[in-house]
This record gives sequence, structure tokens and C-alpha cells, in this order.
Amino acid sequence: KTKKQKQKNKQKQRTKMFVVAFVFVLVVVTSTGRCVSAGDVVNNGDSSNAVVVGRVRVQALSPTLVRIEPKGPMGFEDNTTFMVVDRKSFGDGVPLKLDSQSGNTSVLSTAFYRVEVTELPVPPPSPPPSMCNSVRNNTDISGGNRVNEYPNGIANTTQSFCCSKCEGLDDCIVWIWQTNSPNYCYLMQSTTGPLVPASQRNMGGHSTQPDLAYISAKVTSLDGKTTFWATNDLSNVSSGVAWPSPLSSKATAVRDRPRFFTPAWGPTPIPQNAHVDPSLVATNGYDFRNDVQGDVYVFLLGDSMDDWHYSRKEFITLTGPTPTLPNFAFGTWFTYWHSYTQAEAEGEVNRWINDELPIDVWALDMNWRNTSNDQDHFYNHPNTALFPNFTAWFEFLEERQLRTYFNDHPFPQGPQTSKVEVEFRWDGLSSWLKRGLTYWWFDANWKFSIPPPFVNSSSSGAVWETLDNVVWGSHLYYTTVDVFNKEFRSPSFPNAMILNKFAHDNQGVGMVQHQHVAHHRYPVWWTGDGVVLESSVRTMVDNGIYDFKPYVHSDCGGDYRGSSGDLLRWAEHCSFGSILRFHGNEHQPWSYDNHTENVIREYLNLRYRFIVSLISAGQHATATAFPLIARCDLFWPSYSEASSNLQYLFLNDTLIAPIVDSKNNATTRSVWIPPGSWMDAWSGQTFSGPATISTTQPYERLPIYHKQSSLVVTSTKKAKRVDDIDWSQMTLDVFPLSEQHLLASSSNGVATFNKDFHFPSATAVISSIQMASNSSLSIRIKGGEPCEWHVRIHLNEGQGVSQVRNVGTMDNIPIKVVHAPNLVPFFPFKDTPPSSSTPLTMFDVESGEQDDITTIEISL
Repeated sequence: KTKKQKQKNKQKQRTKMFVVAFVFVLVVVTSTGRCVSAGDVVNNGDSSNAVVVGRVRVQALSPTLVRIEPKGPMGFEDNTTFMVVDRKSFGDGVPLKLDSQSGNTSVLSTAFYRVEVTELPVPPPSPPPSMCNSVRNNTDISGGNRVNEYPNGIANTTQSFCCSKCEGLDDCIVWIWQTNSPNYCYLMQSTTGPLVPASQRNMGGHSTQPDLAYISAKVTSLDGKTTFWATNDLSNVSSGVAWPSPLSSKATAVRDRPRFFTPAWGPTPIPQNAHVDPSLVATNGYDFRNDVQGDVYVFLLGDSMDDWHYSRKEFITLTGPTPTLPNFAFGTWFTYWHSYTQAEAEGEVNRWINDELPIDVWALDMNWRNTSNDQDHFYNHPNTALFPNFTAWFEFLEERQLRTYFNDHPFPQGPQTSKVEVEFRWDGLSSWLKRGLTYWWFDANWKFSIPPPFVNSSSSGAVWETLDNVVWGSHLYYTTVDVFNKEFRSPSFPNAMILNKFAHDNQGVGMVQHQHVAHHRYPVWWTGDGVVLESSVRTMVDNGIYDFKPYVHSDCGGDYRGSSGDLLRWAEHCSFGSILRFHGNEHQPWSYDNHTENVIREYLNLRYRFIVSLISAGQHATATAFPLIARCDLFWPSYSEASSNLQYLFLNDTLIAPIVDSKNNATTRSVWIPPGSWMDAWSGQTFSGPATISTTQPYERLPIYHKQSSLVVTSTKKAKRVDDIDWSQMTLDVFPLSEQHLLASSSNGVATFNKDFHFPSATAVISSIQMASNSSLSIRIKGGEPCEWHVRIHLNEGQGVSQVRNVGTMDNIPIKVVHAPNLVPFFPFKDTPPSSSTPLTMFDVESGEQDDITTIEISL
């Protein structure tokens, strides 16, 4: 073709795309989910949860969830999508009716809310200006993908050359010219985000037109006086999840974009017995044909915490829960970007064992394969110079009950979902899973990576319609491991899991990053390279709320070799965190001195005793979206101090306030004490909240506060592997209130606290009632599995225990009282009190299973 013909064809193509991008839509749905012709007004009476007006469908999925959907190229979408995995659980929803129409505005209502949808006028398309006549000086794009012909740009150019070069390429829409030497020219096939000021950069071309829905909508109270949610265009709703803080908003919304169907086998080869539409074979069963701009779900958050939590449950019903982790994931992980030899690696693993340091995962970073001459683009170039026998290596780890993974920076071999790419990736990843790998680390933090669909790029950070390579790659790796486990491993093999990045950029202090809604289904997530301790704490705490990601964590120890005190503060935080993964530098506990190793061992041992409750809390997080690491406003939203992300509740009952400054040993920080009574784990001193206090602690001590009126379950025996934990012997730490706090906290002098504890095959309901009238405390254990309980009553100053009786047998139970610390140095959650003023009373009791009830009465 001549250059003039190319330009003419390109202008026609852009004009066509421009027209398509500005198609206007409006929403409503029928209860049967059938397609309705454009322009029809449909209402099936009071039994319908959907109404279609013109090209828009509105679905009242529940009293607190409404969908507003423009009609797509293939009609209204009732199938599952990448974002939406379950609408059927909402059943028939709630009745929806069309109340009125005036001009382009339709008003609909349920018994709970009112929906107003307006079709906006669509401007006519205009021909794009000349490439060289639309120059913006000192301006750059936020992001995008370069053309395939020049992925690294062109050096030593002029601005005229740059714009002309873009004009002559069919896939170039924007050029960027660097005004200073070496005068690079960057040619872009797509752009994302807003334009930004940039010195020494000029740009021009036809940046991607805004893809609008041309529909405004709002959801209000029935009288229309209170607006719960509104948008001037459905395209403005984010496709990333950023759930509001408790009681901070009346509603929130997410947009299903890009909208496409995902087959059960995902990016793995199509199963032989699968029935696939012939037109979808080329995309491996993925159906991208009904993508549309503006398919929005609005969640009404109500006025109470119960309402807020209920909407979160609706969110995970719609979009899928975070899967339950394999039990071993709560143990210690270790990796280090270091060129280990096989002998060196085996020696280090044995050092963990010989030093009696609990560990469940020991893995390799990049050094498992050769990286020179692009060998790391493939899976069949293992580094046999370092590891001459990988078969022996996997057997070595298995003999020691250790799990393992490899780091992978994937290089694309073809378009995503294409036969060549699907088969290449599956063959490579599954071949190492067959040899002994437990799971994969998908590392998007590299110069190249696989892109999302419809993007022909090998650069990390590629984006298609808000879906970036981080989320797409997470979907690919998690699904691959999950499919492999189900097809080739026994049913008893642990659940699927991967390690992947939680957002596009490395997380700096104060950064706010949110990802595509679907990302919360692919755990676990790490915060990237170079993350400091403060950012680690903040991000772990916040992501359980905003992003539905309960297992966000950072490289424990940081990407540097700090002081021994710095490593201690990292290890303390990680031990009371969601995931404990040492990485980033030489962070072996013995690499400093014996004292450092001994302290870290204490925290790791305590971590492993808490794993029974971490596993239980993980199941609860899957079912309810309630995080293991809870920001205090999940319990006390009316206090502004509760929103701090520098302290948190560990498993709901233990307040943790990490010290993030490691410059000095004894360091002071402020701690917000929530309402109620709290006991300092190190001193036994009690504090009444709400109040802000100061605490000063050395490197060895993490600020820990026990909630009085709480129950904490840990395993009794030490274990060096999660699989070795003895579930038949548990410890129950009970923290009663003082009589003064008991009378102050309730009008009738009665305090009740409950806990559901999940054994491997059954759930026990543990409850406690403390009564001031007869100075008694009763503990009730219902169901669960047969268990020997070691019970510790952490008394307040002036309290004592006179008798402990098993109500079922009417027998008195022998007790042991420890009046003063008998361990030096003292460490929490052991058979010793922190001070002589807070004695510890202990006794042992057995509980049954199923509907058995064990009740213990304690006279104070």
C-alpha cells in the first residue's frame, strides 16, 4: 500500500473505533435473564427483579445490591465473567418496577431504594487531526504500550521525524519526543491514564479517545431526598476495588471491565472432554465478544457495622472469596536472591533444622535456571552448574517435610489465550510441578513479563482496559497450579497457592494502590522490592479492608542488610502478621549472633503455636471477608484514632503496635488503646480505653496488649512444621476483667465473650461468662474434636481462684497457681505471669466432639 492509502485506511479505522467507543447505553434486567431488543421497555410485574429501558438493564440483586448494565455487542450478559463468578446465589433478587420516564431519564424502584438512569447525548465523531499538528509541549503520558516495531524507542531523532514515523505506522497513535540529547522518539500503540506535565518531553498524535458509556445514574432513598451513590457516567466507576472504611460512605460501586467469560480451565489447555464453541477455540474458551463499557454493581452499605459487613459478604459472593490457604502457608518461608549451590542450599536447610528454627518453605529465587542469552525465557535451561541434580534436591526437601517454589519472570511466546502461548506456559510450569515444585512465584517485578490479552508487548506493566499484567499473570499462575493439583495430585495435597505482587509499583510509604477486582482471588501477595518496615505494616493492615486481600505482606527483613535490632523488629512484626516470609537479603536468624537467633526463635515458636488460630481465621476470612489482621475501626468505627494503620488486632483479640524505627534500641511510640480494658503482655499493667498511651520497648519486645474479656487458642506442643502440630492438645488463654471494669462495662455486671474455633474436621464454639454478682467465671466448650485443653486464667491484681469445677462430672479440677515470673527473660503466652501482681492460674480439662458440651465453673 502507498503511504496515502495507509493513512486513509487508518483514519477510517480510527473513525470506526471512535463511533463504537461512543455508543450510548441504559440498564435493566429480567428475572429470566433473556435478551431484550433495544428500545423496549420491559417489566414482568412485581415478580421481576429486572427492567430494561432502551439499551440499559437494571437488576435489583438484593435489598442492598443493584446492577446497572449497558447492553453489550452480544446482548445483556448473564454468564459469569472474569470479575463476576456468581449471580445465581442472589436468587430472584427483589422486585423492581419502572415508576416513570421523562425524556431520557427513567426512574425505577424497589421496596428499598430508587434508581435513576439517564441517557446522555452522544457527540458525533470528528476526524482525527494530523499527527504533527497536535503538539503538546512539556507533556507526557501516564502509561501505555509501545509499538512492536520499536519497543526501545529510536535515538538521535528530530520532532519532525518522530511525528512522521508515527504517522506512517498503522499501530501508532501517539508519539513522544525527548527534547534533550539523545533525543529519543517513543511511538505508542496505546496510552493509559491522564496526560502529565514533563520537562524535556513533547508529544502529539491521537491519544486513545475516552471510552464513555454516556449514561448517568444514581441510587437514592425511596423519597429521592438522600443520594446513596451517583455518577455522571458509568465509565467513571473504577474497575479496581477500594472498599470504603467502616461507616465512611453510604455506598460503593465497581465496574466489570474488561468484561469477558473465563472457562473453568482458564489459561491451561482445553480438556479433551470439554465442549467449546468452535468460535472460542482460538481463545482457549475465553469469550471476549460481549465486552461493554459501564457494567456497574452498586453496594449499599447501610448505617451500621452489621450492614457494612453484610455488603462485604455480598461482594465476595458476587466476585468470589479469597481461597483458603494451605495450612503450611502460615509457617515460615525463606528465600534469598543469592546464587546458592546445591550443597550450600542443603547445608542451610540443615542449619534451620539443627538450630530448631520452625520453617515450612525454603525456596529459590532466580538462580534455579540460566539467565544468559535469553535462556530465562524458557523452562528447559536449569542451572545445572549450581544444582547438578534437581531430582535429588526435591527429594531432599520432601524428606524434611519442606515445600518449595521457584521465581518466574515469564516472557510471552505468543498472544495470551492463543494455542502457542497456552501450551508453552502449561508445559513449562507443569513440568516443574511434576518434578517436585509445590507452587510458583509469579514475579512481575522485572523488565519483561506476559501482558494481558490483546496487548502485544513483553514489557512489564502492560495494560488492557484497566487489566494489567500483574492481575492477568496472577490469574494464569494460580489457575495453573490449581488445575495441576486437581488433575495430577492426590485430594489430600494442600490447596493451590502462588506468590505474586499485590500492585503494579513497589509499595512506598504513603502510596495508595488498588488493583482489578478479581485480584483478591489469587493469594498470596507481596508488596514488591525495597519496602520499608513502616510501609509493610501500613499496607498489610489496610489491604484487608480496602482490597479484600488478607494475605498482603512484605519481604521480612527488607531488601537490605540492617542491624540485628532491625531484623528483630521485622521478625516480630512478621510473626504477628498474615504471612511470614524472610526475603531480600541475608536474613538467616543465625547470621548475626546467638542472642538475635534466640529471640527470633522465640517469636517463630510462638508463631507456630498461633497457627491453629491462623488457620481457623483463614477459613473465617474466606467465608466472611473479615481479615486476620484487623484495623481497629472494624470494631470501633466512631473513633478517628481507630483508623490508624500502624497498629492492628491480631486474630481479633491481641493488639499489636509494631515499632517501625530501628535506629535505637529502647524506642518510644504512641499506642491507641481501644475501649475496654487491656493488659500489657510484658508488664501485666492494665489500661482503660479509649486512651492514647506511650510505650518504650527494646529491640526484643514487640508492643502487645491482651484484650480483657477474650479467649486465645494456641497449640500446646512445639512444632517445627505445620503438619506436625498436634490438634489434640490445645491451650486456652482466658483474660477476665477486673471487678471494677466488669461493673463499669455492663449494666448488669455480666460479660460474655465467644469464639468459633475450627478444628480440621469440626468447629468448636468456646464461650465464657463472667459475673460480678457471685464472682464467677464459666467456660463452655461445645463440639469440635476430642481435645486436651490446658487452660490459663490471666488474673488481674487482687484476683484469685478458689475453686474450679467440671459441671458435667461435678468434680473439682486441680489447679496450679504461679504468683511470679519464673522465666528469665520473660516471654508472653507461656506458663508464667508477667509480674507478681498478676498471678496465673492453670488447669487441664478434656472436651469431646460433635454436640458434646464441656462446662467449667471458676470461683474468683
